[in-house]
Amino acid sequence: MDHQIDVTVDAKGQKCPMPVLLTSRGMKNLSPGQVMLVEATDSGSRSDIPSWAKDTGNELLDSSVEDGVFRYVIRKS
Repeated sequence: MDHQIDVTVDAKGQKCPMPVLLTSRGMKNLSPGQVMLVEATDSGSRSDIPSWAKDTGNELLDSSVEDGVFRYVIRKS
């Protein structure tokens, strides 16, 4: 990931729907163009977070998984 991260949301250990709710709350504090990193361990986030980004018009810049932690980089629209 080569993106400047403005804020990180730690949703590790949270089960659905909390990763999406925490992502949504975190995004409200950002200005358009700022970038958020979301870290989650719930495997449901693999579909939930990208769907949320698409539905809300925000841009999913990157997603990855390492050691059971799913990471999503999202730019606020």
